[in-house]
Amino acid sequence: MKLRAAIIVNDASQARPILEGLLRKGISVTIESDPQAVLDAVRTNPPDLLIVEDSLSGMTGTQFLSEFLTIDWTTSAILICDEDEEVVHQRTEGLGILGAIRTVDDAQRLDVLIDRFLEMRTFSRPTAAQTSTDGS
Repeated sequence: MKLRAAIIVNDASQARPILEGLLRKGISVTIESDPQAVLDAVRTNPPDLLIVEDSLSGMTGTQFLSEFLTIDWTTSAILICDEDEEVVHQRTEGLGILGAIRTVDDAQRLDVLIDRFLEMRTFSRPTAAQTSTDGS
């Protein structure tokens, strides 16, 4: 099954670098600018990865992630904010984010975080050998 990501930013036209980075890694992508519409839509089919701008219209990215966690706690997240990594970590503790990128153009940091996400997904899935020996 193909992994899916949702990018939530105020200006969808500026998300192109993130879109391209995800597509290069084989991840399908949707881009949204209305955080409440995303929260309503994902109740039945949440994405595997969220990339969320911290200054959304109507709420902050951390508020969005906090609300999203009540819907699905297994989705990984990357925050777009211009803060030091340690400040972001302290401010978002408990929200399960992989990390942050300072701008949508931070391709190198984005690649590191996407690779971390893909590695976590690989290790969290049981292998065929594990599922065939579980006795079911």
